[in-house]
Amino acid sequence: MTLQGSFSALQNRQFRLFVLARLISTSGSAMAPVALAFTVLGFDNHPVSLAIVLASSTLPQLVLLLVGGVVADRFSRRRVIIIGNLVPAVTQACVALLVTCGTATTARVAVFAAIAGGASALMQPAMNSVLPQLVDPARLQEANALLRLPTNIIRIGAPAVGGALVALVGPEWTLGWDSISFAIAALLCSRLPASGTMKFGSSVLQDFREGWREFSRRSWLWSYVLSGTVVVALWLGGYQLLGPVVVHDTSLGPAAWGTVQGSFALGLVAGGVVSLKWKPSRIMVACVCGNIPLALPLLALALNASLLWLSLSAVLAGVGIDIAIVCWNTSIQEHLPQALLGRVSSFSSIGELLAVPLGYLVVGATATSLGPSSVLSVSAVVMTLATLVLLFVPSVWTVQRLPSERTAPSTTGA
Repeated sequence: MTLQGSFSALQNRQFRLFVLARLISTSGSAMAPVALAFTVLGFDNHPVSLAIVLASSTLPQLVLLLVGGVVADRFSRRRVIIIGNLVPAVTQACVALLVTCGTATTARVAVFAAIAGGASALMQPAMNSVLPQLVDPARLQEANALLRLPTNIIRIGAPAVGGALVALVGPEWTLGWDSISFAIAALLCSRLPASGTMKFGSSVLQDFREGWREFSRRSWLWSYVLSGTVVVALWLGGYQLLGPVVVHDTSLGPAAWGTVQGSFALGLVAGGVVSLKWKPSRIMVACVCGNIPLALPLLALALNASLLWLSLSAVLAGVGIDIAIVCWNTSIQEHLPQALLGRVSSFSSIGELLAVPLGYLVVGATATSLGPSSVLSVSAVVMTLATLVLLFVPSVWTVQRLPSERTAPSTTGA
């Protein structure tokens, strides 16, 4: 079997524009964290200053993400996406200008980071819900996989390229490219078809309640998001926080951890390739099973496994999580009315976002008293149980891929 037929979604000009916009903006945003870190450390080498800037970007997302879901369903999604790209284009240009002029401070950079974070929160639900308006319903999984595949490839090398650029030309030029990449993405997205119209006759609160009713009445939806909050929190705390700590305390060292990170990224790419061809009928079951390998790197770290086994576990985790993400996005897009996709996707995103501080705080605090290996072992077990319990939710088994001739969303799994 070849992959030739798996790229047919790219025959759609609007989808190609969307993929290109995502690819270009990702090339900038994947390098930006390195540039931003060295920007802050360049005028203030206190770690708390960098923490303030990073928190300034995250907190508005927690506040505005649910609002973004209402905005995506209430206004033109194309317009929301364009504005959502133009705002960070301006903020990153302002930060680059501050650095160039030597007037950057923690407070000023934090303000622009907060504005960009708020714009991202308002735009993300629109980005997650626009795909069914660009491609044929039969091509949704293929389109989701194609949307992730090139961006995952970019993320493999972009941080290293960003670090090299910072060293060669300075962080202001790297941030400048990030600004330009968002501007180009906005221009490309302006060529997308108009999607959605102004919604009158209902308040924002009514729209929010309507989205919550749709979300809460489908057990496969809310149970997966609830499980995901636990799994993502433990994954972030175990892999991203304790992973470098464990490797640092062994004979492996930082270079080995870079190899593990690269292996995970390679797994993401491989998972995207698998998703192009493998289209399971029980799509939510495949989605749940795709999350199971996430516990493997934590278990390998807890057992002080060799670099070979650590890297292999990271590859398997990357393959599984990318398949799970593609299947999850496809399930929502196929089984929910398009008019509600923005609000429902925002509930899913807020669950993951809440897991970021939760995972770091809980895992970090317990590792201090119990030790990293014990926490990693327990986290691996809890992650696996939180995933497997979803297989006892009946509607997870009843949500199936829609036949190719179907165009209307199903009410399966209520």
